[in-house]
Amino acid sequence: MWSDRYNYYNIQSDLSFSKRIDTKEVVNILLESRCFRQKGNQIFSNVEDFPWLDLVLVETRNGNFSSTDKEIPFVNLIAIVCSKGKNIDQSVYIKTFLKIAKALEWKLYLEEDDDDNENVEITF
Repeated sequence: MWSDRYNYYNIQSDLSFSKRIDTKEVVNILLESRCFRQKGNQIFSNVEDFPWLDLVLVETRNGNFSSTDKEIPFVNLIAIVCSKGKNIDQSVYIKTFLKIAKALEWKLYLEEDDDDNENVEITF
């Protein structure tokens, strides 16, 4: 999805969502980063001194999902929406997301860039 106001990032094992991880392990990694606060079982937002974002832990088959308050046992997608704009330093987001991806042995993707490229893998 492309937007002039938001970037949509995904952290996942691959484009087929083939690896799933225990939700508790993912939650621990997110909280240990000290960049996120937990708002629900699978829902996170930014801490006060980190740029705005919403993050959802998901188990999906094809990338489509809806959020739920029910605890899910496994995660194969971390879906993130964050601010975008000339005054927003995307490197702050990207460095943090890449650390999470590395800890999970997953990859970071931008859903769509400004040139209409989809599922753009962002590397270290």
